[in-house]
Amino acid sequence: MSSTGQDVTADTTRDVNPLPASTTGLLTPRGETTIAPLVVEKIASKAATEVDGVGGVVRTGLGGLLPWVADDSSSPQAAADVHQDTVAVDLTVTVRYPEPVRSVTGNVRDRVIERLAALTGLIATEVNIVVDELVVERRDGRRRVE
Repeated sequence: MSSTGQDVTADTTRDVNPLPASTTGLLTPRGETTIAPLVVEKIASKAATEVDGVGGVVRTGLGGLLPWVADDSSSPQAAADVHQDTVAVDLTVTVRYPEPVRSVTGNVRDRVIERLAALTGLIATEVNIVVDELVVERRDGRRRVE
């Protein structure tokens, strides 16, 4: 109380930062950063290849006959739905036989979530994974798809 009888305590209820609490640094007083879905998709695909047991590159069609011909359909494929600071990812991978599919996909999910947070600041609310093929190593070191 002041000498005039009025309450002079500081107003601590006012938010010092006018930005929403849910932002992760993508929206700042100095500007906004927008991360395109394609960027998230590339990060998710690369992160999946970092996990042991993911089938890696399986060359089919012309890519199987001519190794210098790129066949992007054989690497993990991803689709991303990016919101303000969250993302949902759909990922398609191959798994090496006889790796445990459930364990490999769990590791892929964890790795994708970790890499997206580290590289973009986005929080992955879901990572849906489809295993579309099992890759078997042949005795001659080449791979075939089951």
